[in-house]
Amino acid sequence: MESPGKLLKNSRENKGLSLKDISVETKIGLRYLEAIENDRLDLLPGGFFTRQILKTYLISIGEDPAEWLPKLVESGLLETETPVKLPDKFRQPRQRFGFDKVFWISVSVIVLVAFVYLIYLSITASQKNIETRKTTEKTEEIPSAVNDQVSSLSVPLTALAQPAAGEKIYEGLNLELIFNEDCWVQVYADGQLAVDGLKVQGYKTSVKASSELVINLGNAGGLSFTLNGKEGKPFGKKGEVIKNIRISLDNLSEFVQPEKNI
Repeated sequence: MESPGKLLKNSRENKGLSLKDISVETKIGLRYLEAIENDRLDLLPGGFFTRQILKTYLISIGEDPAEWLPKLVESGLLETETPVKLPDKFRQPRQRFGFDKVFWISVSVIVLVAFVYLIYLSITASQKNIETRKTTEKTEEIPSAVNDQVSSLSVPLTALAQPAAGEKIYEGLNLELIFNEDCWVQVYADGQLAVDGLKVQGYKTSVKASSELVINLGNAGGLSFTLNGKEGKPFGKKGEVIKNIRISLDNLSEFVQPEKNI
């Protein structure tokens, strides 16, 4: 009886497809495709990455993944699927306090009235300042030379309020990923799946989270990243599979390069 890999190879060849055609179409490396048809699934990244590669390969040669994956498990070539476990706080939706709508409407009206009142006070104060300034100008004449000196010593308040050049304030976690090689990746932002699947070389994406990021990688050395604008440390080596990388506001500094002293 022919092995599963041999049967898949025959199916592909009967359709006139080459491994190179499949690799170009799916962005899966030739070494992974050859490993599938040689019944060497142990050479694939492992876990859900292996299943994703198999599904993509099977679809590309016109086979049904729902039919073949159980066969591969039964033959002992593929492990039983184990879902990625998330932290307990992400498994159940957070409870939100229920407040009466009338209460919130009342609060909104009070805030609006207070805001309008403050604007009124501001306008009234400005008018009084203008009247006082006009009265002072009539009763006291300042020589133009003195006025010129005072003006030359004045510093615009807007200049003092300007932020430093290039300064950027980040809220939460801002992750930017740059894929230098093909790489399988999953990114959860605050428990929600934000990025999933095989990303090809040159692909870029960004993810934002309020408190925590969870990352799974099939080629840890195949990408680089920045975190809140700072260059990140490598997650691992090329071809290395790493799961459950957790980044939070508390351990943010552990994943970025230290700042260089000037």
